[in-house]
Amino acid sequence: MSPSKVTSLQYDQFYNIIDGEQRSSKSVHHGINPATQEKLWDVPVADQQDLDDAVEAAQRAFKSWKNTPIEERRECLLKFLELWSMAEDQMTDLLATETGKPRQFANIEVKLVTPFAGHNTKLDLPVEVQDFGDRVVKTMYKPLGVCAGICPWNFPLVLSLGKIAPAIERPYTPYTTLKMVELMQQTFPPGVVQVVGGDDKLGPMLTEHPGIAKISFTGSILTGKKIMAACAGTLKRVTLELGGNDASIVLPDVDIAKVAPEVAMGAMQNSGQVCVASKRIYVHSDIYEPFMEAMTNFLKSIKVGSQNEEGVMLGPLQNSMQYEKVKEFYADSKSKGYKFAFGSPDVEASKGYFIQPAVIDNPPNDSRIIQEEPFGPIVPCQPWTDEAEVIDRANKTNAGLGANVWGQDVARAERIAEQLDTGTIWVNSWEKPSPDAFFSGHKESGIGGEFGKLGILSFCNVLVVQTYK
Repeated sequence: MSPSKVTSLQYDQFYNIIDGEQRSSKSVHHGINPATQEKLWDVPVADQQDLDDAVEAAQRAFKSWKNTPIEERRECLLKFLELWSMAEDQMTDLLATETGKPRQFANIEVKLVTPFAGHNTKLDLPVEVQDFGDRVVKTMYKPLGVCAGICPWNFPLVLSLGKIAPAIERPYTPYTTLKMVELMQQTFPPGVVQVVGGDDKLGPMLTEHPGIAKISFTGSILTGKKIMAACAGTLKRVTLELGGNDASIVLPDVDIAKVAPEVAMGAMQNSGQVCVASKRIYVHSDIYEPFMEAMTNFLKSIKVGSQNEEGVMLGPLQNSMQYEKVKEFYADSKSKGYKFAFGSPDVEASKGYFIQPAVIDNPPNDSRIIQEEPFGPIVPCQPWTDEAEVIDRANKTNAGLGANVWGQDVARAERIAEQLDTGTIWVNSWEKPSPDAFFSGHKESGIGGEFGKLGILSFCNVLVVQTYK
């Protein structure tokens, strides 16, 4: 694959990609570098005509793409990944700039594109044949057709790939996704993979469009409910991966020195801007004090700063809206008199959207910091003694996305894990979604899911053929 194809990309010019072609628009918007609040590059705002053209192009492409042998489709994806590997440095710079992630963590997300997309090249659509004597029943899976993915700003690449790869817009972090899809045009036929960025009018246009068969959305519970209601008009299929309020339960037999830093990272990774970050930490009362001390000592070593500073582990919040929301949790905890075991209740003003991490020591169960998802670097901790009671406490939430359980007694940890009302529980690890495991939410954390063998089937209709003998 020629490196010149990659170096021809311009990283200061951005377009929507419709039917294999770059398209500008009369209206533009721009992102903000969250470390400096400086204006970034202009990006196009799609209108109804742009969306109609994209859907029409996708429908044309689908007629031939659905009959393309799976080996050829895999080859398109593998060739893209080859090109992607040549563009990793530029994509890392771009991702760090628009998200505020420290460069080392931006590079991790860029590198995760390969396993998250590449896993789909190893999957086949199953065909089940059953002989019932008088007839043979064949169950097959056929692609739905035109699907639209609506992705959030915290992990723009990995979350986009979770929707693009199996199926083969956002106002805050549009740049890397626009450029990724532009690169895909070099290996995929026109209309197969497109990207349409816009403003807050684009979401309703997508959900109401009669030519779109499915919406796959990752974002807040509130927005997910609106999308589900809007899709009812055309009975679109939906996958909704929504917010979480993940519990992390620590058993009394853990190696405190080893586990405490990992639990802290589970809460603070990406400055807490992760749907499955630990939002509530429950530590057994026998080790509560030393565990809290070990966790806060680790957090003292964490450096908060801008993307390219040496040794930075936590960057700024990604946008002003989230920054102001997270500050409310600090202010509320301060006004209620909760104890800050680590960090300050006062958020210092700075040039960027920086917030130092904080740990709240044993706030009441009805506190805002327990009941709601802050989506920032602040987490509450509570002690527990009774296993059944802490399971009940962990489950008392409208969310059910993820959780983790820590303990050297793995059988006990797994027993607790299986009683938690969440889609995924990690035992002896903080939350790490992977491309080979289905990822979904219970309760108000979503409907359906992505990744793994089940993830690819969510972009299919089931076709049953009954042949009588």
